[in-house]
Amino acid sequence: MVVHGDEIEKVNTLINHIQAYLYQKREWNPFHEHAFTPALCNRIDRNTGGIVIAAKTAEALRVINQKIRDRELVKLYLCLVTGQMEPPTGSLKGYLWKDEVKKQVYVKSRPVPGARTAVTKYRTLTSGHGLSLLECNLITGRTHQIRAQLAAAKHPLLGDGKYGSEKLNRQYGMNHQALWSWSLEFRFTSPAGALEYLNGRRWQVAQVDFVQRYFPDYSLQTATNYNWTEGRLYD
Repeated sequence: MVVHGDEIEKVNTLINHIQAYLYQKREWNPFHEHAFTPALCNRIDRNTGGIVIAAKTAEALRVINQKIRDRELVKLYLCLVTGQMEPPTGSLKGYLWKDEVKKQVYVKSRPVPGARTAVTKYRTLTSGHGLSLLECNLITGRTHQIRAQLAAAKHPLLGDGKYGSEKLNRQYGMNHQALWSWSLEFRFTSPAGALEYLNGRRWQVAQVDFVQRYFPDYSLQTATNYNWTEGRLYD
């Protein structure tokens, strides 16, 4: 399901289902004058799965958008890449320039007009069969950031038709990019108003299809004890 309407799908979208759900619960009425329309706070690309945040009220939308800008949320992604990263844990830094015609971004090693800084931290969770399972922490949130930076590092996402390898995608039988927004934690360092109750809470996806398919013996529970600030496992 796409998160919002596009040129292909305009009805069966996440935000439409959210609005219908709230309408049925009588928590939202679009016919009330000056009614706030529930909206998405973040998005994920087509063929990327996982957690998405939506706001039911104007205050929630304002607060979450500010927290995202202030980087008071920790959003972690799982992805499956070809080969093995060297080093196994590190950072990818560069400048992303987007070709608006091709809807594709390119990684530059130095600043160029129109390019934006992109930083992705990663760590290898497990490897085998020519593939590696990575957890990525987006320090910046640019279009196609994880996909483009890993492809530039010569380790594209398995199944990625835009930045990946057609040959390897066919070999492994993967037809969509192996990328999942799997963990979300709220770490507020300033007042959050009506959303203060979220501070310190964390949500995680219990199962991810490509992890089960390619690394069936790996438990995602073992990936939850990492301190990204200090770059080490929790004691």
